[in-house]
Amino acid sequence: MAEEKLQELMKKYLGVSVPRLFAGVLMLVFGLLILVLPELLNLLIAAYLIIEGLLVIIDEYVKSRITSTVAQKP
Repeated sequence: MAEEKLQELMKKYLGVSVPRLFAGVLMLVFGLLILVLPELLNLLIAAYLIIEGLLVIIDEYVKSRITSTVAQKP
């Protein structure tokens, strides 16, 4: 479900855990905003893709640094 993905991302990258109720309210607010302001959808999707892309790149970079550091130890 969507809230599980949100929970996982926030815990992994921000180190915070959001209660399910708060995540549900947040999703509801964004859903209503999109209904009222459809042009907002473009901005939200663009922001999501940019942030998600950056987080994936950073995650892969950190993983490669850890792997190379572990491989270099005698």
